Parts: sequence; C-alpha cells; structure tokens
Amino acid sequence: MHNLIEVKDLNVWLSNYHVLKDVSFNIDEHGIVLLVGPSGSGKSTLMKTLSGVIPSVVKGVVKGFSNPPLKALKNKTMYVHQEPWFFISTPYIWSEIVGYTSIKSLSNLREVLEEFRLGHHVNRTTYTLSAGEVQRLAFIIAVNSGKEILLLDEPTSYLDKRNSETLVRFVAKLSKDYGKTFIIVDHDLTLWGKHVSEILYLSEGRLTKTRENPFEEVINYMSSKLSPVNSECNECLKIRVDSFRFPDSKEPLLTNIYFDVCRGEVVVVKGSSGSGKTTLLKLIAGGCLRGGGVVNVGGNRCKAVFVPDNPLLYLSSPTPAEEVGLEGLKYLKYLGLAGKAETPIMKLSSGERRRLAIASALSRGYEYVLVDEPTAGLDPLNKLHVIEAIIKAAEMGVGFVVASHDPFVEMIANKVVCIEPC
Repeated sequence: MHNLIEVKDLNVWLSNYHVLKDVSFNIDEHGIVLLVGPSGSGKSTLMKTLSGVIPSVVKGVVKGFSNPPLKALKNKTMYVHQEPWFFISTPYIWSEIVGYTSIKSLSNLREVLEEFRLGHHVNRTTYTLSAGEVQRLAFIIAVNSGKEILLLDEPTSYLDKRNSETLVRFVAKLSKDYGKTFIIVDHDLTLWGKHVSEILYLSEGRLTKTRENPFEEVINYMSSKLSPVNSECNECLKIRVDSFRFPDSKEPLLTNIYFDVCRGEVVVVKGSSGSGKTTLLKLIAGGCLRGGGVVNVGGNRCKAVFVPDNPLLYLSSPTPAEEVGLEGLKYLKYLGLAGKAETPIMKLSSGERRRLAIASALSRGYEYVLVDEPTAGLDPLNKLHVIEAIIKAAEMGVGFVVASHDPFVEMIANKVVCIEPC
C-alpha cells in the first residue's frame, strides 16, 4: 500500500478561531481510519477541510501541506455530514439516489435499498424519514457516488445495533473488495474493532495516533456505576396509544402502546430505526393522539416539552447564556458547557448544540422532558455529562421519556418501552 493522502502542518481558522493546529497524518489507500476525540475538538472541521467544504462553502483560512493538494483532493472525496438531514435535497428516496448516484434502474435501486432495509420505501417522501433512515440513505448515496475517498461523520449515531453492524460490514467489504478508502468519525471502537487500520485522536485541535481507547476509563465508569434513577413521585403521565397512522399511510405506525411515566422517572423508548420512536414523543408532547390514544395527567394537560434530534429545530437564542437564562447556567455547567456560555450557537459543534438543547429544556421548568437521541454522536465523556444531567433533573422531579439506542442511557431507565421491531 502507498499513501493516498499526506497532510502536514495543517492549520485551520474559522472566524479568527484557531481550530486545527499543526495537524499531520498519512492515510493509506483502501484504509479504514477512525477519527475520535471530544465534542468540539475539530473532528468535523478536519473532515470539511479534506472535502473542500472549508473554505469553499464554509469560510475559513486553511494553511499547510497536502498531497494531493486540497483543491484536487476534494474531487476524490464525498463527505457525509453528521447531521444527516443536511444531506437531503429532493422530495423522494428514489429521486435522491437517481439524482446523485449512477443507479438509474428500478431493480438496481431496490437492490441497494434492500441492503439497508429500505427496499419497501422507494417512493417514500424524504421529509417523513426518521434520522436513522436518513442516515442510511445518505450512506447509500455516498458509497454509490463513484468517489474514491469517503468521509463519514458519525455514520452510526442514529442507527440501532443491527443497522450499525450492517453499515460496518458494508464499509469493510467496500474497502477490501472495491478499494474504497474511509475516514470515519465514530466513538464506538468496539463496533469497528478489527476493521480499523488506524485510530487518530484529536483533542483541542491537535492530532495524535493511538491504538488504545482514549475513553476506556469513562466507559468503565459508566458500565459499573450507572443504575436506574430513584423515583418517589406518584404524579404520572398516562400514555395510551391505541393506533396512529400518518394521513398518507394505509398501515398504522404505532399500535397498542400503553405505559405510565411518573415525575422523577426515566422511561426509555427503544426500537429499530424508523419504528416510530420520534413520532411517539411528538404525539406525547402534543397531548392528543389522532387514531385513538389520549395523553393526560389526572385529566389535565401536562407541562411537557419535546427536544428533537436536530437541536437547531429547538434552539432560538444567539448564545447559550441567553438560551438558558440566569437560572439555567447551572445546567450549562452540568453538561460541560460553562466555558461556551457566550459562544454564538451557530459556532458550536453538533455535539455542543445537542447538549445545549437539553440544558435549555431543563432550564425552563417543564414537568416532563421528551428527548430524542440525546447522546447521538457524543464522545463517552460528554455522553456521561448528559446522563448525569438527566439523573440530577429526575431527582428534582422531572419526568423523562427518552428515545435512544444507547445502552448507557438504558442503564438509568426505570422502565423500557420497546416498539417492535426492536
């Protein structure tokens, strides 16, 4: 093998902030390189720089040496954003694939979709897809784009275990049999295991190579210490869903879902990607379910808020300090964001915005917080910050319904509701 990419002393500034500092590395052809590091360390900035998004789309200053030059490298790469909804631009699944890949026939289209359990969704509108389904669609488009180098930013963050393992096997096959090269941001080193040729660790803009798991201590702590929240409150929200379907669907998405969540409890909703977890949370937040279910607390509408998997749909203020208010500054501290209080929200990383959305919800005094994938894409340390913040809020009487694939989130649950297939 020879070096496909050589980078030396790469420096990147965004809005006068020095994000990447003297970054140097080599990538072998056909390799699978895992890029790990804390939230906000510059991982996405590095991916965007290699793909040419910076500085051609996102303005910034880039200095350093690369072979091939960055301007030439961007023609060989396909970058899949960690927030998959930014990747979609057409109304249907088939139009996305036909428009951006070499796949044109219906039979080939169905075949590639079947690989990721989307074969029966060819004509489905993209705006109705779950985050996990959008993530799988983005991956399908990337690997069929004809590009030699694929940059995948948190490609499994919204996927259940089964779909994550399918994606990893597919990446390994494309690398071995078709000569594709991958640079992947993902914190699940166990998932990628033997397939990874190299691990790069990025912290505070500086890159080092490692063969060890830099988060092993945090992972061991969570594995041994996390347990269900202690709950003593008897005021409960009764969830009753007889049946729910979307207007353009003949089949119900949700049926026979019945559970209670009390203030001070954590209920985790799990199920495969696209099973209806997000829809359930939205319906609970709305208070009344079309199709036969009713949500109430002692006959009264509850004070509940839905925090979506895309934090930009929730956040509304210029800075974290303004978003949470004076009383909410403690939640910034709980979630590791105290040092970012005055940073413009649009300059935060995806993981930082996710934590901020949770801090914002907690600061507003809601009785129930309905959170969609709160730890998606977070490194283990910041994942622990989120989980500990949920525990603290639950101990103060906040009830949580959390849609999540994360086994560490499930460890603090008082109840687990499984939406089939699970």
